[in-house]
Amino acid sequence: MTRTATTKFVATALAAVSLGAASLGTAGTAEAKSAGAKVSIEAQQGGFFGYVKSKKESCESGRKVTLLKQTGRKRNVRRDQKIGSDIAQPNGPDSMWSINTDGQGKFYAYVKATKNCGKAFSKTVRSEPVE
Repeated sequence: MTRTATTKFVATALAAVSLGAASLGTAGTAEAKSAGAKVSIEAQQGGFFGYVKSKKESCESGRKVTLLKQTGRKRNVRRDQKIGSDIAQPNGPDSMWSINTDGQGKFYAYVKATKNCGKAFSKTVRSEPVE
């Protein structure tokens, strides 16, 4: 390579690296704007209910909550059995969801991430048979 060709090659490589770094910085900024969310779960006779909580109201109301039955030792959204879903509705300071089931075992609630809102998992709770 000639000196001019080497200089052009180095300049092109540096430009590509700086463009890649700029893209990484933008991706980090977009993710930082995502609001966190929390989902709670409580067993009740005939099913489960809970709340979706977030600092942003748009990340609470209207979120789809999925109830899953844990089939293994650990939670796995792809493997665990989907029992049902509900759309969280405003109820007091948070948004409430409710799903009826007569199943027994370990259950948890899951809210998928959206463009502006984070995903959330509830704790795992056990449903006992009613006597």
